[in-house]
Amino acid sequence: MKRLRVGIIGQGRSGNDIHGHTMSLLPRYFDIVAVVDPLKVRRDNSAAKFQCETYKDHRALLKRDDLDLVVNATPNHLHVPIALELLKTGHNVLVER
Repeated sequence: MKRLRVGIIGQGRSGNDIHGHTMSLLPRYFDIVAVVDPLKVRRDNSAAKFQCETYKDHRALLKRDDLDLVVNATPNHLHVPIALELLKTGHNVLVER
């Protein structure tokens, strides 16, 4: 089975502590290759924890064509606009509820 290459937008409680942590426990299935967060301390923490690339803005992630799944773990008010941007670029999206 192919490992899914994952990008996670948002590295707060949900993006890092729930989705990122869970996926990192399942390396047979998931490879976290990129995360997005506006806070440098969160990006640095995620880079060390997941050994992945980091971005300050989700638009940089949209340019990637090597992702199998993008987790949208942004604050609730950003779910819809960011999910629509992702879908327009052809990415598969998991929106945190």
